Amino acid sequence: MFRLLLVNFSKVTSEKVQNICSQSTDFVLYESNSLEKAVSFCKQIKIHCVLLMPDPDFIYAKRFMTFLRKFPTSIHTPVILLSSQIAHILQVIPQWNFIEIFMLPLSTEKERELAHLINYYHLLFQQTKDFTSRLCQISTAKGIYSFPYEEILFIEIVMKKAIFHLRTKEVVFTMPLYKIRETMQSSYMVQTHRSFIVNLSNISYLDKTKNPWELSFFHSDQHAYVSRGYKKQFLSAISSLFSND
Repeated sequence: MFRLLLVNFSKVTSEKVQNICSQSTDFVLYESNSLEKAVSFCKQIKIHCVLLMPDPDFIYAKRFMTFLRKFPTSIHTPVILLSSQIAHILQVIPQWNFIEIFMLPLSTEKERELAHLINYYHLLFQQTKDFTSRLCQISTAKGIYSFPYEEILFIEIVMKKAIFHLRTKEVVFTMPLYKIRETMQSSYMVQTHRSFIVNLSNISYLDKTKNPWELSFFHSDQHAYVSRGYKKQFLSAISSLFSND
């Protein structure tokens, strides 16, 4: 979902803006008329676009923007400023990045421009989401690893070390399996054992004669395993993927 935050410190009605922000079923609009609530939203939820209405007092808008540009997940969040005060705009231009400006009241033409801009941000969000959904990103103390999901055969824990078995190499670092599992954003990545997460799309053979069940993979002579406690979950995941294809 594309999350918009409308921060309205003004006494100006925001009905037109609300209507524009509700034009798509993929849009979720959060609203705040206080600095504390606006900051709380940004801390608890990943906001993808902010609409800021500061009139008449600009001080709360400045405090909010100072927070927004220092908070790690919102440094580059696009902001749309809607104000009737020229003085506000003159302050904004040299100070704030990633911001668009609309003068109030909005004409019919400007309403269309605002709607077009929000749709543009939504399109960027969709493209970014589609790209990142193809990548598994693991953050460690030493750095951030990025693996295309399609390259992962399986993940194995050996002596507290996580081994990523990829098609062409292995990558090893220290991390418990449950933390790795929390980062997985692909329905193809399924835990099959207390020590294994496997990529269902890269399985070439399941040997049910072995105990535990043994999994073979394309492009590899390595094996992973399905323990008794994960058999039902594993079979259900495979069945679900086949039914969706």
